Amino acid sequence: MLFRPNRVLLHLSLALGALVVGSIVPARDSAAQTNSAAQANDDLSVSVTRKGDIVKVRAEFVVSVSPAQAFAVLTDYDHMRDFLPGVVESKVIQRSPNRLVVSQSVRMKLGFLSVPVDSVRQVDLEPPTKLVSHALSGTVSKAEVTTTLTQVQGKTVVTYQSEATLNSWLPAGLGTSIIGTHVREQLTHMRAEMLRRQGGGGSDR
Repeated sequence: MLFRPNRVLLHLSLALGALVVGSIVPARDSAAQTNSAAQANDDLSVSVTRKGDIVKVRAEFVVSVSPAQAFAVLTDYDHMRDFLPGVVESKVIQRSPNRLVVSQSVRMKLGFLSVPVDSVRQVDLEPPTKLVSHALSGTVSKAEVTTTLTQVQGKTVVTYQSEATLNSWLPAGLGTSIIGTHVREQLTHMRAEMLRRQGGGGSDR
């Protein structure tokens, strides 16, 4: 198979947009590979496991807010472009008491490229402890994401787990570390927004 730089860059960019649209773009490989991006210098851990067309991501962090406050930020899709980098558009297009349908558009930059990543997904809500989303349409056709919130000693443990499948080709060794780095960056911004609002920042900018 010939190495095609433009195709590689495209799919790497799609992988970078994964967390924002609630899904992870997997890379194809002949054997299972695991990249643990857990860092010792903080309490935000990310691990990415890849096997063939399937990528699983597990991430966890602790934040000094209540589960309700954390849940409000995680589901504030109408304002995500204000606090998550790369989000061009994010809005709720259907709303019911326990379910949202969300449309998002992300522009991811990789070098000199800017690649659009679009999605429509359904998000089932169990406030303030759980939300589950899956892709309805868009760049990633199949993805399941579960986020749970657990209160421990006055803080909230946020646990993110996803599994996604995409029939696209990516060279071995290029997928998991990039995905892990991006997930860590996005969760860092998400946690910062939770703390900002707790300090009286509110949801408006």
